[in-house]
Amino acid sequence: MTALDRQLVTALRDAHAMEQHVQAVLSEALTSAADEPGLCRPLGHFAERAHAHTRAIEDRLRAHGASPSLVKDAGMLFASVAEAAFGPGHRAGAAKYLRDAYAAVHLQTATGELLWRLAERNGDPETARVAAGMCSDGHEIAEQLSGTWDLALEVALRAHAFGGHRRAAK
Repeated sequence: MTALDRQLVTALRDAHAMEQHVQAVLSEALTSAADEPGLCRPLGHFAERAHAHTRAIEDRLRAHGASPSLVKDAGMLFASVAEAAFGPGHRAGAAKYLRDAYAAVHLQTATGELLWRLAERNGDPETARVAAGMCSDGHEIAEQLSGTWDLALEVALRAHAFGGHRRAAK
């Protein structure tokens, strides 16, 4: 295995760990937004895509005779769990969870951009295709999430004003 091959495997492991983090962040965000279809739709779409990216990255790792890094995956999951444990309450935190999901999609996109370029330099068009898909999805999902800031803030303010309970419809 060449030095470039080792770097590609490391980048794939980093991407896998990032996807684990993204999925944990999205799980919390979806829980906080469970009653708001306008938030759940883009977050749910993001979660589906993140899961598909994880499977594709695992396939690419196997193609290179490697597997995900348990240490990297555990570190990213620990960070996500710690944030959820010490972060905002579910209803009051809808805006903060959206913020975290928005940041996660940009981290995922940046990870994909680096992986894409490294795969191209290494002559691995299949990994480059997977990484390009991560980037394309990331840009699309960031745009979708950008359209939900007002709703997320409304959910958070409503939860705060009414003790975490939805206001009855008039």
